[in-house]
Amino acid sequence: MTVSGQVLLAVLGLLGVLGAAGAIFAWRMAVREPEREPRIEVLAGIGGGLITGIAVGVSALFLEQALEESQKYATWRANVEVADSIPGFTPGGRDISGINLSGKSLRDADLKGVNLRKAQLRDTDLRGAELQGAEMQGANLIGANFFEADLTGAHLDGAQLESANFTRAVVNGEEPIFVGATVNSLTCWPADVDTNKLKRELAPRPWVGDFHWGQRLPNCTLWSGNERIG
Repeated sequence: MTVSGQVLLAVLGLLGVLGAAGAIFAWRMAVREPEREPRIEVLAGIGGGLITGIAVGVSALFLEQALEESQKYATWRANVEVADSIPGFTPGGRDISGINLSGKSLRDADLKGVNLRKAQLRDTDLRGAELQGAEMQGANLIGANFFEADLTGAHLDGAQLESANFTRAVVNGEEPIFVGATVNSLTCWPADVDTNKLKRELAPRPWVGDFHWGQRLPNCTLWSGNERIG
């Protein structure tokens, strides 16, 4: 909250106390001294007016805060959209749906549990990213670099993974992760990937190109460790 907002809130609080005091005093006079009707009406009117003004002021204060937060979010989103490199990127609970993150360097990003369904992450650098529980169903991850990323509990069902690099990434978990995803012979996998599990998950969708289940680095011709060489 801004300083002006804090001052306004303090003034509204003071007026609220005065208005409530006036209304209570008028009520007590009405009970004890009904013959003083004009004075009672004045006090009641003042109290009611103060309370009404407070209600209007509080509404204005909340509207100001909402507009301020909206402006901050719009500025943050615009900065994300134009930036080429955002090391340690984290949405911090903000909505990132619709932002095209393709080609950006998001190394060591914190995207745990983030909704990235159908997101555009083509050729995005996600080295070392924290993607535990991320929702990436149907996302465009062609050529994305997941070197040493943690995808525990992530969901890449139906994602496009052609030419993606999962070297030294954590992809083995109890839950399915690549169901119906598309891959090709240039998709690089970690050495400890569960080939049988991966085979079952990818079975519902045809893979593109000449994909070899036994493919392991250094047989991956597109990537060498965390660097793209092809």
